Amino acid sequence: MSKTAQTRYLNEEDVASLLPPIEQQITLVERALRDVASGAAHQPPKMPLDLGGGAPFAHAMPAAIDGLGGRVAGAKWISGGGGAPISGVVLVERPGASGLRGIVAAAALTAARTAAVSGAGLHVAPPTTERARVGGALSAAIIGGGVQAVTHRAVLQRLAPGAPVAFYSRRAASELPLLPGDRIAISVHDAMKDADIIVTAVAFDTAPREIDLDSITLGATLLVVDYATTISGALVDALRTRGSVRILTDSASQFDATRAAGKLGSASTGVWPAADAQIGELLSRAASGGAPSGAVTTLVNHLGISACDLVLADAILTAAEERGVGTLLPR
Repeated sequence: MSKTAQTRYLNEEDVASLLPPIEQQITLVERALRDVASGAAHQPPKMPLDLGGGAPFAHAMPAAIDGLGGRVAGAKWISGGGGAPISGVVLVERPGASGLRGIVAAAALTAARTAAVSGAGLHVAPPTTERARVGGALSAAIIGGGVQAVTHRAVLQRLAPGAPVAFYSRRAASELPLLPGDRIAISVHDAMKDADIIVTAVAFDTAPREIDLDSITLGATLLVVDYATTISGALVDALRTRGSVRILTDSASQFDATRAAGKLGSASTGVWPAADAQIGELLSRAASGGAPSGAVTTLVNHLGISACDLVLADAILTAAEERGVGTLLPR
């Protein structure tokens, strides 16, 4: 059977063994974010499917983007929540190359992509706290546990080496990716207080928490990967009364669609305002400077776009083809 008549399937173990180093993951998603911002990538908003009240979520996420070897098209199918584990696959095709190239398991890939986009957010929006502006030692907080805590701790270790992390999670300490110097906080306030970088990555079914305004240091960078579960629209409004705030996202159209669907707040909790810029826009402007001169609290609320999933899946598939990893399925 010829290779052109086969589709390569990569399971979660395959993907974990083939993920590129964190620096390369960030480079790949930064290129995707630039293409999304410029319009070079075709990135429609994700399509949620109504599975009925209380059911797990399911999203179909198509995109087309230039990968390492040419144009790549495909889609991610992701589902879970409501007590069910989150899992899915990414379908990858090279247009004009005789059909579906690969099926890539999406759990580990999604966790890596999410943290890599947070890394891109840190590149364009490092903290501007007083401590950061004078070159002092940084500190960080991660609210939440699970796989996002693991991947984000690894990214922070690369981009903010030596910065201790305070974790606040319902998980046991043995389940958290603690490194020397890290600690377990007794409350959200205890974790966030004085942190220059804050990651919010709690489960979407987590009950709302009251967060004091003074828990967030002026000029901190918040990497928000749990929609409005931790950081409410009302808290964003309160932050804006205190000082300069900017909101960045991965895709403005996705952000607007998510706001319109009521998933970035409500009348009772406050709705997130529109994003000020896309990460890819700031990446493209980085060479010309333009960084804030004073303390600006930055909220990087990225919702997950398949263009970033596709460039990672494309790189993983290329490595799998070179090493002969995966299962070849007849078409």
